[in-house]
Amino acid sequence: MRSLLKDKRTRKQGLEDIFFVMVVIIAIAFVTIILAKVWSDVRDPFETGLESALPSDTGDVNVTDTLNKTTETTLLFDKLLPFLILGLIGLVIIGASLIYQHPIMIFVGIILLVVAIILAVAYSNVYHQITQTDEFSSTTSQFGITDIFMKYMPYIVVILFVIIGVILWTRKGGTSAGY
Repeated sequence: MRSLLKDKRTRKQGLEDIFFVMVVIIAIAFVTIILAKVWSDVRDPFETGLESALPSDTGDVNVTDTLNKTTETTLLFDKLLPFLILGLIGLVIIGASLIYQHPIMIFVGIILLVVAIILAVAYSNVYHQITQTDEFSSTTSQFGITDIFMKYMPYIVVILFVIIGVILWTRKGGTSAGY
């Protein structure tokens, strides 16, 4: 019975979750910036097309107000990104607290940290190179929070690594033979 419980509690995750967090953050950042850019390009022709297509007897339909609310909603994603990041970090911390890690894995963790920092710097640089282009410069100015988080993404990765590392290596390792 004890071996069954041990097998269920031993998970093969931990520091690899940092890569998941990085991919989700960069994906959300790119999707929201592209969404806002496409919406700002399409909004005016869309409004003109809707107003010309609506019959005159529709009554109190305010197309401009509806489209303004849609624009505000696309800009709301910028304010939601910190909550997404905090939720992901909380998820990773909870997941890390359920893992029993052997102390020798610190060397693997250091290698993963180096790879994660290199990827975080690359993702951050790609994001800033794309958002500094003429096409995205007006859209990027409306996404200040996302821009800040993407600028400091390597630091977020290091902080997350330290938190996970402290949780993993302060817990007792699994009770395997010879340990």
